[in-house]
Amino acid sequence: MSYSTIAIIYNPNSTGSGEVLARDLEEQIHTRLPNQKVELIETGHAGHGEELAYSIALSSKNPLIISSSGDGGYHEVINGIMRAQKKGLKITTGLLPAGNANDHYHNLHTRDIIDQIVSNETTKIDLLKIVGTSKGKRVERYAHSYIGFGLTPIVGNELNKTKLTPLNEFWIVARSLFAIKPIRLKIGDKTRHYESIIFSNVDVMSKYLKISQPSSVTDGKFEVTIFKRHNKLKLIMLLLQASVKALKEDEQVSEFSLKTVRNTLVQADGEIMTLDGHSDVSITIEPRVLTCII
Repeated sequence: MSYSTIAIIYNPNSTGSGEVLARDLEEQIHTRLPNQKVELIETGHAGHGEELAYSIALSSKNPLIISSSGDGGYHEVINGIMRAQKKGLKITTGLLPAGNANDHYHNLHTRDIIDQIVSNETTKIDLLKIVGTSKGKRVERYAHSYIGFGLTPIVGNELNKTKLTPLNEFWIVARSLFAIKPIRLKIGDKTRHYESIIFSNVDVMSKYLKISQPSSVTDGKFEVTIFKRHNKLKLIMLLLQASVKALKEDEQVSEFSLKTVRNTLVQADGEIMTLDGHSDVSITIEPRVLTCII
């Protein structure tokens, strides 16, 4: 069955290759599927990818919505799609790796995207979901790769500004350690300080940091990697280990609950938001909820 439309969303102001990849894919589709409707759509501001994906899903019967972007742009598209799916709509999504790290793409990619489009081949994968409160309102966000507290949102901003190598990624992370304070969270009946907690659906974050043993996006579980409060030198050694060989995750679960003590930054893929203090937070897995081609 052909798609009612193939919409390729890209950021024209991105420093990456989003527009080039988008136009190249458009040309390949017209060559292989000359009767297929294809739309190239530019984003105009932060969060626009989510708005566009939602609007396309509402107005088209069976769309394929492709994000030509990094992990952050794809995160927006997925959240727009998930809003539409709650209305019972059918949407397929795809990703062209036009960002810096492209963790999700590199963890999942197996076949050429145009071949998958032509053969109508899709995969159903799990998504992470976080629910909490921000500015007194309930917030619900989906993540394709990871959700992080503590060090993760701070470092994420820095890593996204730099062309990464194993050495400079490690140096950026280590340098950031000395600029932040541990976060205080309540897990179970204990309130304590943590350097970072990462809930992940992939085992490599920001291209080179191996944050868990090999993981799966179709097993109905996610990995929890906890960096407890350590002296800085010990933590740097742990991060160096993560850049050389995989860390061992602390847990593999399908749900996790915690409570913030004060306003706390959290990163869902490329999106950084602030949760309220005393917010009850749940992280869950939504099994095989996203239909995609990667």
